[in-house]
Amino acid sequence: MIKVFKNAFKISFDNIILATPLLLFLFLLNVYLIIAKNAVKAFPSAILFFLTLFLMFSAFLAGWFYMVKTSVINFKEGKKSSDNSVSLMKEFPVGIAEYIKPYMGFSILYIIFSNFLVVSVYLIGKHFIGDVGITMHQFVSATEAPVAMQALIDSMTKMQLMKINCWYLLIMFSIQIFMLLTMFWPVEIMYSTKNPIIAFFKAISRIFTKPQSILLFIGINILNFILVLFNYFSMFNPLTYLIMTLIFFYFIVYIFVLLFLYYEEKIKGNSNSSADSDGQE
Repeated sequence: MIKVFKNAFKISFDNIILATPLLLFLFLLNVYLIIAKNAVKAFPSAILFFLTLFLMFSAFLAGWFYMVKTSVINFKEGKKSSDNSVSLMKEFPVGIAEYIKPYMGFSILYIIFSNFLVVSVYLIGKHFIGDVGITMHQFVSATEAPVAMQALIDSMTKMQLMKINCWYLLIMFSIQIFMLLTMFWPVEIMYSTKNPIIAFFKAISRIFTKPQSILLFIGINILNFILVLFNYFSMFNPLTYLIMTLIFFYFIVYIFVLLFLYYEEKIKGNSNSSADSDGQE
């Protein structure tokens, strides 16, 4: 497991060009949102806005994940990163052409399942925990300033504070379980099947057939916690905040390289070994 984390760092560092599509996509997305903010004023234009956003996101996932997969394969085949850094960008349109439809389905299903999760958590919390006793307007107003938030907390009873903690634990637990079960979902589409529904159930089965994947998930969360902690302290200095922002983008690249490499070595590799053994028998 440690070797996988180490090799993923090497791949993502040697293929730092993987961060380029991510940065360009986020830049174009920001520009598009700024333009659309003033342009979207009617229902037809709103539909066009969300459709364009949906296609942009699906195309990015298809092209970028294909690049990540290619970088992992190159590493496994012993190809030098210096020989593939520029050519890796050529794989982006190839990935879009081949995988945009599966990732369009993935995007739709992810939105549906995410909303189902939100509704389910709300109903469970409503039934077992109950209302906290504050309105959404009060909460939003309190988030505008630390003083307002402290005043709101001071005005609450112990029962209200206990309910807030219970709601927080329920939400965080639900999100973590959902992220764990869908951790390999986008990877399955690249390696196993282009059917996003089948890929979803295969991704879930990986967690139960490969319990070691839980350690991978825990490791990712630990790294994320450390990064968030450093990012919090860097906010007091513009230079360090800029550095941490760049590290954050690299971290995103690293996480997906890690998932693809783990799948390549621990899941796909073992499956091939099993198939070879069966063939020999």
